[in-house]
Amino acid sequence: MPAATPRLAFFRSAARYLTEPHPYGRRSITQAAHPVAWAEYAKHLGRTSVVYFPWYAVVLGWPVATAAFLKRTGV
Repeated sequence: MPAATPRLAFFRSAARYLTEPHPYGRRSITQAAHPVAWAEYAKHLGRTSVVYFPWYAVVLGWPVATAAFLKRTGV
């Protein structure tokens, strides 16, 4: 089937170029799944929490702190 326009031919060839030439296959039954590194995930979560929770406290807590300060000073 000839292409209607060179542009469509280009898009068709680009789509064929970007597609996987073969589908992803399932792993065989004899190959065991790798173990999950729960300790590494826990360490990463701990390191991330050290930064995120104080940042969220500052970003979300400044209106409360400002209101308390203004109430205390009588402004």
